[in-house]
Amino acid sequence: MPRACLLGWTLFALAPGCAVVAFDGGEPVVTAPTGTQATGTQAAGTQAAGTQAAGTQAAGTQAAGTVADPGTLADPGALETRGETGLAPPAKRAEDPIEPIFPPALVDGATIGLVAPASSIDETSVRRAVDELQRRGYHVKLSLGYRQRKAYLAADDAVRAAELNAFFADPDVDAILCLRGGYGSPRILDRVDYEVIRARPKILIGYSDITALLNAVERRTGLVVFHGPMAKELGDGLSRYSDTYFWPALRGASPLFEDWGGGGPGGRESLTVVAGGACEGRLVGGNLSVLVATIGTPYEFDSHGTILFLEEVNEKAFRIDRMLNQLRLGGQLASTRGVILGSFSGCGNDLAETSERLDDLFAEYFAGLGVPVLSGFPIGHTRDQVVLPIGVRARLDADARKLTILETPTREASRE
Repeated sequence: MPRACLLGWTLFALAPGCAVVAFDGGEPVVTAPTGTQATGTQAAGTQAAGTQAAGTQAAGTQAAGTVADPGTLADPGALETRGETGLAPPAKRAEDPIEPIFPPALVDGATIGLVAPASSIDETSVRRAVDELQRRGYHVKLSLGYRQRKAYLAADDAVRAAELNAFFADPDVDAILCLRGGYGSPRILDRVDYEVIRARPKILIGYSDITALLNAVERRTGLVVFHGPMAKELGDGLSRYSDTYFWPALRGASPLFEDWGGGGPGGRESLTVVAGGACEGRLVGGNLSVLVATIGTPYEFDSHGTILFLEEVNEKAFRIDRMLNQLRLGGQLASTRGVILGSFSGCGNDLAETSERLDDLFAEYFAGLGVPVLSGFPIGHTRDQVVLPIGVRARLDADARKLTILETPTREASRE
């Protein structure tokens, strides 16, 4: 079995340039697939169930929280990919909304899988993220496809999708945290194994470009997913405010859900009431440009009866105008019950020499919509951000500048 060393980690190759390394509070441990069909020297009792795992743990060879002897590992074989290399043909459109699936809550000592469905990331940031998760008592499995670096992508589409599918298929991975955004998750939506996700629901966290993946998974499986900080932010260190609303979102019932976000780090006076009123609906949303890019595809988000939240970064005002107009013409705005506008960091700089502001643009699109609209909520590309669970019912009271999560987004984890 080929090996390589980098940053003191022992790596075992799977597909070319791709492997999984597991961290268990000490030295990293490379593990063979759980529930996968390996080639050559596959250990007994590891017949595949569903998709091929990307070098994940061998069945019966390593219990959660223990260290396997690398000498006993079977050859994990190649990743199973869905579709040929390159862009796959279009998929069928999603059916009507289905019943929500609530993932098991994150528990102490759980295993968190780190994966890159979009762009790559530097090794220092990865190491910091792993260290932070270990410091908090979690075990970590790191999928190494991000090292392939294909232009602005972490790896080619087939590898990125296969790694994600493998972590959902792996019963020893309890939650999946995306390493970073950038660009690339829309390219793999038709390669994701939604049946495996439905069969093995678990926490999935990300934002920015990961918006496409989050909403596609929620729309096609009903799985509640989480819009929030990624591994890079955890490695850099969450702000006190972000930390307050990160872990409770994943760990079951919390008294914080009654006033989720608490009015923001700047207090309720920092939030702007674009349109008053109150409403209840299912939370849906994310990055504006990524959401708009899914319209007309089988993975388009469903805005009907929802509280739609939007955020953006480094876009000119006329581009935001164009995207909001597409939502208006497409009926997505008219079908919502409420709107939350988050961080629009670095946006609207082209208005600097005019009397107009981005708030004026928001008022033009949202003030007369006939639903409550609250602006300035701490979501998106900002140091202080709140995790929003996509797919759960919530109540927005714009007049009170308050968001309430009405359904606990996770369920008690099995104690098997």
